[in-house]
Amino acid sequence: MGDSAVQHRSGYERLTAEEMDERRIQNVAYQYLCRLEEAKRWMEACLNEELPAPTELEEALRNGVLLAKLGHCFAPNVVPLKKIYDIDQERYKAVGLQFRHTDNINHWRNAMVEVGLPSIFYPETTDIYDKKNMPRTVYCIHALSLYLFRLGLAPQIHDLCGKVKFTEEEINNMKLELDKYGIQMPAFSKIGGILANELSVDEAAVHAAVIAINEAVERGCVEDTAQALRNPNAMLSNLQEPLNAIYQEMLRQARAHKATQSYAKVNGPMEKDIYEEYLTQSEIQENITKVNVRAAVERVDEALECGDPLALILALQSPSLALRGLLSDHADWYLVQLAADREQKALDLGCVDPLERDELQEGVSVANEDARRSQTMLQAVSKINEALRLGDARQTVRALMNPDAHLPDVYPFAAQLYQRELASLQQQCPQGEMQQEELFVAVEMLSAVALINQALEAKDIGAFCATLVSPAAGLSDIDDGLMQRYFEELCELKRKAGRTLLTWNELQSGLNSVNMAAQEEHDQILTIGLINQALCRNDPQKTLSALLLPSSGLKDVLPQNGKRYHDVLTCIKKHKAELSQDATAELWLADIQEGVRLANQDTQRALKMSLGLAAVNQAVKEGKPSQTLRVLRLPEVALRSVVAECAEGYQTELASLLHAKALEGDNKSPWLRTRTQDGSSYYFHLQKLEGFWERPQGFVQNSIFLNHEEIQSVCSSVTLTHSREVQWQASEPLVLMLQAHARGFLLRQKFAERLRFLNTHLPAIITIQSHWRRYLHQRAYRERLQYLYQNWRAVVKIQATVKMWLARRKYKARQHYFRRHVGAIIRIQAFVRANKAREEYNMLVHSSTPPLSVVRKFAHLLELGDNDIRQEGELLRLREEVVRNIRSNRQLEADLDLMDLKIGLLVRNRVTLQEVVSHHKKLTKKNKEELSDMMALEKHKGLKSLSKDKREKLEAYQHLFYLLQTQPSYLAQLIFLMPQNKSTSFMETVIFTLFNYGSDCREAYLLLQLFTAALRHEIKLKVDQPQEVVTGNPTVIKMLVSFYRHARGQNALRDILGPVVREVLQDRTLSIRTDPVDIYKSWINQTESQTGHKSSLPYEVSAEQALSHPEVQQRLNIAITNLKSLTDRVLNAITSNIHKLPYGLRYTAKVLRDALQEKFPQASEDEMYKIVGNLVYYRYMNPAVVAPDGFDVVEFGVGSTLLPDQRRTLGSVARILQHSAAHKHFHGDSAHLRALNDYITHTHTKFRKFLHAVCDVSEPEERFNIDEYSEMVILNKPVIYISIGELINTHKLLLEHQDALCPEQNDPLLLLLRDLGKVPSVQALVGEGVINSADPNLEQTLAHYNKMEVSLTLTSKFDIFKSSDDKPDARGILLSTKQLIIDVIRAQPGNTLSEVLRSSISQDQEVQHGWMMHCRAQRDARTPEKMKRNQSLIADSNLTLEEKKRKIQRSLRRLEALGVLTPPDTETQILQLIAKDIRHQRLYRQRRQAELVKLKQTLHSLHCKSSFHSEQVDYYSQYISTCLRNLTASQVNGKKAADSKGKKSKQPTLTYTAARLHEKGVLLEIEDLPITQFKNVIFDIIPSEEGGTFLVKARFLGVDMERFPLKYQDLLQLQYEGVAVMKMFDKAKVNVNLLIFLLNKKFFKK
Repeated sequence: MGDSAVQHRSGYERLTAEEMDERRIQNVAYQYLCRLEEAKRWMEACLNEELPAPTELEEALRNGVLLAKLGHCFAPNVVPLKKIYDIDQERYKAVGLQFRHTDNINHWRNAMVEVGLPSIFYPETTDIYDKKNMPRTVYCIHALSLYLFRLGLAPQIHDLCGKVKFTEEEINNMKLELDKYGIQMPAFSKIGGILANELSVDEAAVHAAVIAINEAVERGCVEDTAQALRNPNAMLSNLQEPLNAIYQEMLRQARAHKATQSYAKVNGPMEKDIYEEYLTQSEIQENITKVNVRAAVERVDEALECGDPLALILALQSPSLALRGLLSDHADWYLVQLAADREQKALDLGCVDPLERDELQEGVSVANEDARRSQTMLQAVSKINEALRLGDARQTVRALMNPDAHLPDVYPFAAQLYQRELASLQQQCPQGEMQQEELFVAVEMLSAVALINQALEAKDIGAFCATLVSPAAGLSDIDDGLMQRYFEELCELKRKAGRTLLTWNELQSGLNSVNMAAQEEHDQILTIGLINQALCRNDPQKTLSALLLPSSGLKDVLPQNGKRYHDVLTCIKKHKAELSQDATAELWLADIQEGVRLANQDTQRALKMSLGLAAVNQAVKEGKPSQTLRVLRLPEVALRSVVAECAEGYQTELASLLHAKALEGDNKSPWLRTRTQDGSSYYFHLQKLEGFWERPQGFVQNSIFLNHEEIQSVCSSVTLTHSREVQWQASEPLVLMLQAHARGFLLRQKFAERLRFLNTHLPAIITIQSHWRRYLHQRAYRERLQYLYQNWRAVVKIQATVKMWLARRKYKARQHYFRRHVGAIIRIQAFVRANKAREEYNMLVHSSTPPLSVVRKFAHLLELGDNDIRQEGELLRLREEVVRNIRSNRQLEADLDLMDLKIGLLVRNRVTLQEVVSHHKKLTKKNKEELSDMMALEKHKGLKSLSKDKREKLEAYQHLFYLLQTQPSYLAQLIFLMPQNKSTSFMETVIFTLFNYGSDCREAYLLLQLFTAALRHEIKLKVDQPQEVVTGNPTVIKMLVSFYRHARGQNALRDILGPVVREVLQDRTLSIRTDPVDIYKSWINQTESQTGHKSSLPYEVSAEQALSHPEVQQRLNIAITNLKSLTDRVLNAITSNIHKLPYGLRYTAKVLRDALQEKFPQASEDEMYKIVGNLVYYRYMNPAVVAPDGFDVVEFGVGSTLLPDQRRTLGSVARILQHSAAHKHFHGDSAHLRALNDYITHTHTKFRKFLHAVCDVSEPEERFNIDEYSEMVILNKPVIYISIGELINTHKLLLEHQDALCPEQNDPLLLLLRDLGKVPSVQALVGEGVINSADPNLEQTLAHYNKMEVSLTLTSKFDIFKSSDDKPDARGILLSTKQLIIDVIRAQPGNTLSEVLRSSISQDQEVQHGWMMHCRAQRDARTPEKMKRNQSLIADSNLTLEEKKRKIQRSLRRLEALGVLTPPDTETQILQLIAKDIRHQRLYRQRRQAELVKLKQTLHSLHCKSSFHSEQVDYYSQYISTCLRNLTASQVNGKKAADSKGKKSKQPTLTYTAARLHEKGVLLEIEDLPITQFKNVIFDIIPSEEGGTFLVKARFLGVDMERFPLKYQDLLQLQYEGVAVMKMFDKAKVNVNLLIFLLNKKFFKK
């Protein structure tokens, strides 16, 4: 280090304060660099890789990669390499730090948790990632290195302070970095003290035993090794004689491996520790455990190989395996499961290897679970078979829904389906019993069928598709493309079936019908393709073949018309291509069917035409004109212009033509060809009367047969001739028209004359017409009426149809309107529903008599959900942690006080150093256990620490403490029955423990009830004047203030006063002096310092003389002004944060005021509020203002305190506030402060308002949401943690004062005390076999067990649900009744409770109720044991609806008889109570969430306080270490001198013969060895690296015999205890005092 700052100073000059501070800071920076170098070298040894320089190490650690690799070295299972983010640091080098790098830091922290390093050393993630506190990280690495070295998991870290050098620039840079942190450097030298454990055995004995084992292993003799292992001092367990040879070999290999590693890691001149090559005790035990476990595993493997269940269970019960949950009855299950696991492992590894212990444990757990599941499953299946035989569908569904049956989901609405189908299957079983596998398959299928039916009823095609394809349904041949058709087909089947559910067979039948139809359609499509393909190829034969296929679905296809089919379809195809302008257009099924129809029509027409032509030829041959005309006029012949008048002409002409053809010659051909309109030829056989479209082979047209064209030509010619004749008759219509006109004229004349006549007699005509019409209408009406009477049924049906049509039309119009405005309708509906829900909720909250419908709607809020259960569990865990932390901190404070006392005694030479060291180890161990292992909540939980036979005794204590907790009058009286010193101790230990320090709402409420009850009791009995509360020291007020200042109100003081006090302390220039003499002397001193001359004024003056100087008066006025300003700031902080004051303190102030007013009504209100101000300000706040460092109002570093000026300033402010609260003016000696009297009066007014607001608080019942029934509906059973000693002391006190506490014989407390009997001893509670009365350390053992904590789950012996009928408990009946009513009204409708209770129950309502109870049972099954409901409520849940209604009616009558409910409005009153529970449930959830936040904050504060105590322990450890270093100062100085010369330091070895030591008087005798042989015995005393420790070697005739570890502190302890002679090697007796003298002379230079 550089020393340029002082190079010009002479040797006799002293350094200035600034220079000394600068040198100190540089020294701190240098030491920190040394710690970085030590950490760097140790991490390099662990990681086998090179790390950056110390000045760059902090930056290299920020990404956590090196730390995660370090965690992998000692905890590879927790930090595997694949978990380390950016392990090669490429991303870090490219883009810098990423947030995911924090995962590496957390991995390292998890690894430290795994190995058990105390959490006090852990840095925060932000300390590393954000580089907020890197010294703490290095501090943690040092602690980790020492801890791992002691576990044998890592090499030892070496002290390099003074051995490495750094440049002045590096030191200055590090100094600047440390200034940035602004924190106090950790005490690296105290790590060993914090990690030290208090061992219950002699460390030297353990060390010697371990060394002996290592040497025996090295010699290789199995017998020697076995004997060394059996040494009790080695503290080895589970040694097995048959495995000695294996122990020898395993330990030899482990030692050789460790030695090899040690040689590989040798680096530099550092001396090696013996345990770098030797196995430690933990390593030896670990290897023995490995051998034992391996042997046990092999025995298990042999049992599995033999398949012997008995041998297997015996092997599994081996203590070496320590398997949990073994049951002898499950041996067969274990054999099956473990054999399967063994086979699977052999398949995975490719070889047979025994199962490891973890695999065995897993197999045992799985087998146990399988066995338990099998048993419960068989019982559930038996119940299902029984229900099926009874035929009750509802009972069957309940049995099927039992979770123990391990069946798929069951739906109550399909109860009949399950009963019908499963009963049928049961009858088919050979034994009449269905097995679980059969039930599983059947229920799975039936549930799927039920869901399909449900989807069909709801018309939900989405749900239908999902359930239809489910494998559970087991339906086959399902095509995803046919889902819509399946849905429509099955909907139709469901509609026909009505309310009956479709069975599986019906569903499958419907699917098959749809599949068949779809297959037919598919085949049709293929056939249509073949037809189009044949048409494209112009192949009539293939066209006919395709048309004739059955799959085509075509009708009326005739083979003989194949040619015509082809031609017609070809024409249609061409026409379709022309219309669509698509040459590849194909014919569809309808087109083909139409073509077939047209072709058949053409065939019929052609056949009929051919037959008609044959008939025409035949008629012509017969010569009958009429017959010929009839045939010619046939539509089938299709001849035009045929008229009947020309029949003769047709016959004549046709006969002539036929005759002419006959003259030409007859070829006798039977064929006739006719042509259709489209030009196609049709060939007709005249003899067979058959026709074909294909040209017959050898076709020849009949030569004499008249064809169609010839006949048409003849008919047209004849008809034309006849037309000419008729044309002459064309004028006949003109004549007829003329005649018509003439007749019309005559008729019009006659009509006009008739009209004139009628007009002349118009009235008579109207009368006649009216009578006639009346007659006609009457006759028609009578006929109609008679007709309707005769057909009245049809009339009614028609009317109904018309009305239905009108209503439907109106409904559809309205529906169409709604659909067009669906968005607006939804908004209106939502608005209406919201308003309705809001009105109903307001009615529930504000109405005194909410209706049943409103209560029913919000009754579900009383059910507890998964989130409630999770939050309650978290709340329970945090409460336990807070209680344990509070107790731990209080115990730690007491131990620190004792440690401080012993250090003081050490300084005054009243105790030895060894006592302090011993107590320090104890304190450090406790610190470690309570700060690190405190998170293991199972350590002292429940009744595990007590013997089994005392469990009933502890249950009686649970009843006792429950009564004391819930009935505060007992403890309130007990406090004043004891002496005050005992009552204070009793409050701080037992009572606060009983109420868990008010950690939750219930316990805070009960503790506050105790405080207020005790306060009222004290005021009633012990206060005679109001001022006695101020002038005296009331017990309750003292305890109350102490509790709220240190426990519940400490955060309040910090929040209220912390900011303003911190501002005052940060102003270094502020100095308020109100004493004139002090101001005068300060003025004189300042004047002399500025002028350098002695003042002419006298130094000692009176206050009046000092005030006579204007300068003093001016300074006093300035001080008073500043004092007013500061006081206003403090007062404003107090009055503006009234809401932060603890509620318990405010309510106690209110009770104090009311109790005093009640006892002293003549006292004024001002006097009362002065007393309240004395409590709230003077007792609670004023000490925190005066001494903020003593009440954690402001954080201070360890060793730092308030400056005198700061304390004087705070004292002045507190004094003004105190006078203001009491309205006390300055007089007499403080006359110079009279200027503050007006200010005090003004401030008192503010205080008065403040105190009035303090007392304006709600009642605890409202604040904590507690009523008379809250204790019965509480979710968590209260749990307290109390030591055995506290439990016994409480019992003893209650017995001593039972006469005063229990004046009546039937008092509950007296009954409980009688049950408990006499006060038991510690041995009686812990167990007679636990404590050995012959133990020399009996007192320490008793003290240990006296402090051992037990957890008591408080319950009431006088359980409301277990009360007899003779003395019914109204609260229990009321709670049970409310729960039953809620269950009933949620399942059954009704406007009033009486209507619900009288109405009958439907099956659906019963099923709905059963489903709700099933859901509640499942939720209860997931609820932790401590949070479960009362068994009576659980039993009520199993009742049916009808049974619950009957029980409700009985309970209501009992509540009326007990006076809880007043007739006749009992139903209204019970509904009001339920509505109140609903409102309070919401408030409870809100307060529970707030309480979770508060508990987390409290827990954080407790951890901070524990850390502060740990730092105090570090300072004590540093003091002890300093004492030890001073003791060996000369030795250390010699070592440093050797190091400074660059040579390897080697401490001298002291060698004496036994004869020489005998001469000096050190050696007294050696057993079994005469004095003449002493010259052959040589003793070597070798100092070790650890100060004050030596190794004594004994040699006889030059042969090494034994070694004895000797500690200087042990010798001092023996000397302190008065032991003059001690034994070495169990043979040699030495004089302790002379041995100490020898060591002092030779090694310590004393």
